[in-house]
Amino acid sequence: LDSLSKEPIAAGSIGQVYKGTLPNYGDVAIKVQRPGIRKTVEKDATLLHTIATFLESFQFPNWIPIKSLQIDRILGSTSMLIGKGTTKIVNTVDEFTARVLEDMDFQKEMSNMQLFADMYCHRRGVSPDVKVVVPELIPQLSTRHMIIMEWIEGTKLTDICMSCDNDQSSSEVEENLALVKEAIEMTLSQLLTTGLVHSDPHTGNLLKVKRPSTTNGKKKNKPELGYLDFGLVNTVSPRFQDGIVCATCQLVFARNIEAVADLCVDLGLLPEDKLKDADERKRFKEALEKAIDDVLIWPKDKKGRSTAIPKIRFENALPAFSNLIANFEFTVPPYFLNNARAIATLEGIALKLDPNFNIVRVIYPHSINHLMKNPSISSKSEETFLDICRNPKTRLFDHGQFMKLLNDWSLLTGYRKRKIYWDLITSIGTRRVMSRIFKESLMKRVRFVEELCHKHILIHWERGWALA
Repeated sequence: LDSLSKEPIAAGSIGQVYKGTLPNYGDVAIKVQRPGIRKTVEKDATLLHTIATFLESFQFPNWIPIKSLQIDRILGSTSMLIGKGTTKIVNTVDEFTARVLEDMDFQKEMSNMQLFADMYCHRRGVSPDVKVVVPELIPQLSTRHMIIMEWIEGTKLTDICMSCDNDQSSSEVEENLALVKEAIEMTLSQLLTTGLVHSDPHTGNLLKVKRPSTTNGKKKNKPELGYLDFGLVNTVSPRFQDGIVCATCQLVFARNIEAVADLCVDLGLLPEDKLKDADERKRFKEALEKAIDDVLIWPKDKKGRSTAIPKIRFENALPAFSNLIANFEFTVPPYFLNNARAIATLEGIALKLDPNFNIVRVIYPHSINHLMKNPSISSKSEETFLDICRNPKTRLFDHGQFMKLLNDWSLLTGYRKRKIYWDLITSIGTRRVMSRIFKESLMKRVRFVEELCHKHILIHWERGWALA
């Protein structure tokens, strides 16, 4: 106990972290839960549930404009959720409080920590794509209210030396930005490949850790990414992975709102029977298109043509989604909310270091890579791949569309064309779809020959008729 720091090294709403030293373990971090915090949160959860139930019970007639009641002055953008029969405020509030209570479960956090380390730790992780620094848990000394783990020495990704000269400061910004981009890449890999995601990667939970390494016989400290706080680690289903990949490609590459609307079912945002009614489907598509226009910025060049990659306006996301929630049975599952928050948090860190950073330029190539390789051999990914490569008029495979997709894949990932072709040849998912592409290409040629023959027959017939 004498080795404990007098003041907490870090503090949050549910606990504090102290530094100490233990024989045979060295420096350790001791995370202690605040006394009585669970009862306080449970009381707050009950109060929020009661308020949500009260608000959800409102059923204003359509002729009463809710804005005239000035509810928005109190509740902000969430006022759009009130007075609609399809709104599920109680479910949303209950999901939120459930996540808070989950974050307070230290037994669950220790289990999450072990799972995350087994998958991604630089020492023993099995993932070939993600290698990060994860502190070693000391389970025999940890309890329901206290976690003891290895002390990781590092700095925040937003910490920049203000007293250093411009060159050194600029170098540090570039180094930190590279780690943030790496964190985004790793989060996307967790989300789309392994399915085990750290859903709370804010500035207090990500560290720049300098680890000794040897390059060309020279020893130096290599900056690596370190993760802390494993209260919110969630598992993503393959159906959600395919849904987010397909929706991204349909939106960015094809700008197919109709397809994105259908994929909302796969993402768990809409009930399966919601889009069966033609009028309701049309209404939802129009509302979704408006929400997307509010959230995405499609920059225009001097000729007035939109560029390929849009930017996300996260500040518009809540009002846009609130409108969908208010008017449809649109729900936001906890895993969707957690993953969206993780991506938004990382983008916020990147924007502090580089105001021109665009997270879609990172998400989109990851999605193309997943779609083209189709590692899970998903029929949904297969259909989406074919759909975005088809001619909108003939609905047959279009070689030009296919090459455009390959160019996007190459340019945005930095991969050479040879690697892309090799990945296509060796991927099981791609080999499955190639046979369908061959059939559609053959059918396209057959149709061309049929049209040509028909044209020549018609010409000869007209000439014969004229001679007669």
